[in-house]
Amino acid sequence: MEKEKTRTEQLEKENKILKRECSRLKQDISMLSNLNDYASRLRKFNEERVVAANRAKSNFLANMSHEIRTPMNAILGMDEMIIREAKDPRISKYALDIKSASKTLLSIINDILDLSKIESGKMEIIPVEYECFSVFNDIANMTMKRAEEKGLSYELSVDPDIPSILYGDEIRIRQIMLNIINNAIKYTNEGSVKIRVSFDHQKERFHIEVSDTGIGIRPEDMKKLYESFQRLEETKNRNIEGTGLGLHITRQLVEMMDGSIDVESEYGRGTTFITEITQKVVDHTPIGNFSDSLERARSQAAEYAPALIAPGVRLLIVDDNEMNLEVISGLLTDTRMDVTCVSSGRECISCLKEKQFHVIMLDQMMPGMSGTETLNLIRREHLADGVPVIALTADAIVGARDSYLKEGFTDYLSKPVMYDDLEKLLFKYIDRRLILTKEQIDKEKNAGRKAVLVVNSSSDKLNEIKSMLGDQYRGVFVKDEEQAAKYLAKHNVAFIIRDGGNEG
Repeated sequence: MEKEKTRTEQLEKENKILKRECSRLKQDISMLSNLNDYASRLRKFNEERVVAANRAKSNFLANMSHEIRTPMNAILGMDEMIIREAKDPRISKYALDIKSASKTLLSIINDILDLSKIESGKMEIIPVEYECFSVFNDIANMTMKRAEEKGLSYELSVDPDIPSILYGDEIRIRQIMLNIINNAIKYTNEGSVKIRVSFDHQKERFHIEVSDTGIGIRPEDMKKLYESFQRLEETKNRNIEGTGLGLHITRQLVEMMDGSIDVESEYGRGTTFITEITQKVVDHTPIGNFSDSLERARSQAAEYAPALIAPGVRLLIVDDNEMNLEVISGLLTDTRMDVTCVSSGRECISCLKEKQFHVIMLDQMMPGMSGTETLNLIRREHLADGVPVIALTADAIVGARDSYLKEGFTDYLSKPVMYDDLEKLLFKYIDRRLILTKEQIDKEKNAGRKAVLVVNSSSDKLNEIKSMLGDQYRGVFVKDEEQAAKYLAKHNVAFIIRDGGNEG
């Protein structure tokens, strides 16, 4: 009996202990639940803070891009007009120097903005179909002169078997090549810069090799090569321009395109960068002999006249910055388009109620009504149904074009406005029937000039006289008196130039 009593007391004691432990466990579970809830709220708060920080950073970048690019638009645009109109060789040289310096500054601005995009996860690859010749032509135009000015030998070798049309981000391909080539030119004081470009058809990969005879890289500096804001041997290279961001951004872009970048260097003797980038083939037709194509393109460029002449086209430009309006309308003077400029969304709406346009270029960041608000009102009131509306903006942040397209804009043009980009965009959206053909332009040009009949049996002499006549007279060239008589029977001429003399 005593034993049972003792056992009962022991069980009751153990039961009390278990109850206490159970109560403690419940408290611990409650505390854990509270801690989990707190951790969840903290995680959510941190996520919201990161999103808010990224949003603030993106807004800051957009604003900075706008504030920096707006004056750059005026500088480059006005300078382009000086280049077109300058007759004095010294003025032309000054203007070209301004253009070169402005593009260098713009490149530095772009590097800083690109770094910010990478850090905030906003960098994107936007693939399109593009012509390889166009990319290599731009690379040659933008780097060859710079190398020659330093007295360097420059060689761009393009494999003729490279496919003519590829699919990828051609803007970033250009940026990668320019960063590496300009870096080679920058750090090479004598000798040469050689670029070799080929394409691996099996792997669908570009192979780009850039070699220089420059200062080279010390082995201990190799690890700093791709770091941001790093310039090797700072004291020795303090006079060399740049931010030290180019190669850091280049590696990021190459990796985003499933590529690789390697470097081989011997200090004091030179460096070779080897880059491979994946690009899909659209047209396997070989690019052919690049050097011959480049010469043809340059000879055509020497005879440049505005490609876009459309006197029947009405264009509306909306921008709150008066100088931007002056720049864009000035760049379009030779196109003979009817250009109307207004400085606000309200003026744009009033203008559209009175007149119809073929294309509208609409700035986004304007006081009062923004570009998007103006566009929404245009669409809602059916003021320009079917008319392309181009977002004209200094917001160069990656993804901006897609966001504008989602908002209803037809396309996007960033500032600073380069005339070639502006002309391409207008060609894309203007009805071809409103654009004068080369034959029509030549006919108009000849209609206002006096005709001069040149009679000479020598082809060389005819060519010599043709170059002497210039633009003031329209030459009609024949080889004998019989052809001359046939022409004179139906046409009047100001002068006749015969072998041996002139005739009034």
